Amino acid sequence: MERKSVVYEFGDVRVEPLSFRALKGGRPVPLEPKAFEALVYLVEHRGRVVEKAELLDAVWKETFVTPNAMTRVIAQLRKALGDDARESHLIETVPTRGYRFIADVRTAGESDPEAPTPPPAASPTGQALGWRLALAGAGVVILLAALLAWGYFRRPAPAEAVRVLKTTQLTTSVGLDLHPAFSPDGASLAYSAMRGGRFELCLKPLAPGGRELPLTSDGQDNFQPAWSPDGKLIVYHARGRGGLWVMSGLGGVARQLTEFGTRPAWSRDGQSILFQSGELADVGQAAFGAMPPSTLWVVPARGGAPRQITRPGEPAGGHGSPSWSPDGRRIIFVTNDLGNSEVWTVAPDGGGLTRLGGGEANYYDPVYAPDGRHVYLATASGNFRLWKVPVSPETGTSFGEPQEVANTGSFLPRHLTVSPDGKRVAYSALAMTNNLGSAPISPATHEPTGPPRLLTQDTNQRKIMHAFSPDGRLLAYNVWRLGAEGEVWMMEADGGNPRQLTAEPLRLLGWLPSGDEVLLAARGEGGPRVLAADWRTGLRRRLADLSGPLKMGRLSPDGRQFAYHVNDQGTINVATASLVGGPTKQLTFDREMMGFPCWSPDGRLLAFEVKRGEDTHVCVIPADGGMPEQLTDERGQSWPGGWSPDGDKIAYAGLRDGVWNIWWVSRRDRSRRRVTAYDRPNLYVRYPAWSPRGDQIVYEYAETTGNIWVIELK
Repeated sequence: MERKSVVYEFGDVRVEPLSFRALKGGRPVPLEPKAFEALVYLVEHRGRVVEKAELLDAVWKETFVTPNAMTRVIAQLRKALGDDARESHLIETVPTRGYRFIADVRTAGESDPEAPTPPPAASPTGQALGWRLALAGAGVVILLAALLAWGYFRRPAPAEAVRVLKTTQLTTSVGLDLHPAFSPDGASLAYSAMRGGRFELCLKPLAPGGRELPLTSDGQDNFQPAWSPDGKLIVYHARGRGGLWVMSGLGGVARQLTEFGTRPAWSRDGQSILFQSGELADVGQAAFGAMPPSTLWVVPARGGAPRQITRPGEPAGGHGSPSWSPDGRRIIFVTNDLGNSEVWTVAPDGGGLTRLGGGEANYYDPVYAPDGRHVYLATASGNFRLWKVPVSPETGTSFGEPQEVANTGSFLPRHLTVSPDGKRVAYSALAMTNNLGSAPISPATHEPTGPPRLLTQDTNQRKIMHAFSPDGRLLAYNVWRLGAEGEVWMMEADGGNPRQLTAEPLRLLGWLPSGDEVLLAARGEGGPRVLAADWRTGLRRRLADLSGPLKMGRLSPDGRQFAYHVNDQGTINVATASLVGGPTKQLTFDREMMGFPCWSPDGRLLAFEVKRGEDTHVCVIPADGGMPEQLTDERGQSWPGGWSPDGDKIAYAGLRDGVWNIWWVSRRDRSRRRVTAYDRPNLYVRYPAWSPRGDQIVYEYAETTGNIWVIELK
């Protein structure tokens, strides 16, 4: 954006575009560069509506972002300048269209630091000096011209439109095939496939009639194969044994390379292997690449001590799905933090962090094209799409417009891999059926009393964040598609009479103690708006406006507090806040992760998930703070979701031996019980909620299926 030598003043604010400075009351206002540019653009076009598309094009024209980036910038401007979204005196929101700058603006001149000043009268000595300066100045001009010309010719030519010649389904399994990887000669694909109740690595030649060949058969749930550049070796993650393993490209005995880590990627010189520290807990369609505090690491391919590249919180979110650039100078990866997804690049030494894109869409599995000037990635925002994004090989920044390669409908393209000649892209086309399941439980003994059943039959959308009414008669839940906000629905506790409560995007937080209203969160520019909605009539009332995100917010049984996530130096921890206002109280200060809190029936305790290495466990802590108490210690994942009515048992989703089921653990004697008996590794269960009547546990139930597809490009 061109900066003008003019000063804008409104109220006690002074904006100096040329010097890239904003002052309020004479003091500098800390603004991100994009926020400052957005402010200048709005001021320069004051008095009229600036459409969202116009502002995006003006400020982010060289960056791949979605409108959510603009929303965050506007919120930052309002906070920094003392504006209020509800009673604005600076930046007015025009619903569905854009923004209007409405303050009275005064303008004044600003001295141009690049403008020449008149020279003093020349003496003979001064004339000689003047000639030397003139010659030096001419040399600078010539040098600048040469640099500009070099930069111009270094710019890539405008990209041709992506043309898909053919799309082919490579595998036809009724289960789940995922994590494809092209061999260095482009003649075959290695991938992970669910065979005999386990995930094993397989190889399939791409020539017509090619048959699938097994590479592993050890029952260790092997994932994410990556070829060495010479094609002689494959590195992969073995979930059953942990860490990264290396074997011959033809299969055979494997040796352990690291004791932790997933998503390996071989450097182009074959000397190093890049990976993420975050574990593979989920093979679901929309599984995050990594959650905090996952970071990126590199290890010598021959073995040795791993070296950390990125640090927790720099940038925010879990760092995952890494990929090398062809020349080895950049690494691209995705950050995830419960709804916030961004794409970044970094140098192998950890320097030069650059944000490539982020916003409302969820981003997945970026990978460089062989030319090093493009990146392929997948997004989920209403529809599932595969994109080709131009990037700078030197800086990792984007330039130009991203090009849509394919709209993949109900199949999310995951785990992208590009052939060495750049003419083919292979991916896992994943689909998901999702419903609410119910496991019958004895209120007296807490033992299962029968097989589980499904309460819903709508496989198109995800059902999540469900909560029982205080009397246990009703169940409220969110229904949403991946990449889009969802509505709130209601039904009887036995699955009967489902009906929609809201039509616009709202998030369910829980029930108020009366049982007449549910608590909802609506997106606001400065933070969530908290609403109470009558479940009979749908009528709403506004309760509070919060100043920060309410990630994984859960309402206390008395309706007075929230328990939710905070990020402490890049790590998830548990905090509470009052519904009626007051300071946040952080309860945990863990360096790995403590999160996903749920209240005991009396509101005195919180159960939550704690991460230790590649495993997670169930912990409890007093709601007003204290020492956490760990209740489980098995290998695998343990994700708590709800309490029994008597306050003794905590229901949790447990991953054991590669399979998810619903379990409970007793707080008093640490006894535990498996409630469901699922046995397929492509199923998952989440967020178990125990009925206040004690007779059932309701949970999210999903099955992921998919095959390997190949797109041929012109």
